[in-house]
Amino acid sequence: MKLLIISLMFVLSGCARLEHGDQQPVIVKDAIKQIMFTSCSNVAEDWSTCYSKALKTCPNDYIVLDKTENANWRYRTMTFQCK
Repeated sequence: MKLLIISLMFVLSGCARLEHGDQQPVIVKDAIKQIMFTSCSNVAEDWSTCYSKALKTCPNDYIVLDKTENANWRYRTMTFQCK
């Protein structure tokens, strides 16, 4: 019974983590030119997550310099520049 309860706790915490997601950080590639890099990969994040992170990083808007996505849509990266 104890094992069942512990297993159930792990499953529920995993579902909550997928629902809210662990966002990948924005990395500064070039501070002078304000070029940034981020990924929005796995089940919990999508392209809108990348765009949201870019807008939070660049409140005066941004330009997407590069976007990549693999065949199964689980690995997405975006390089952007603040305006």
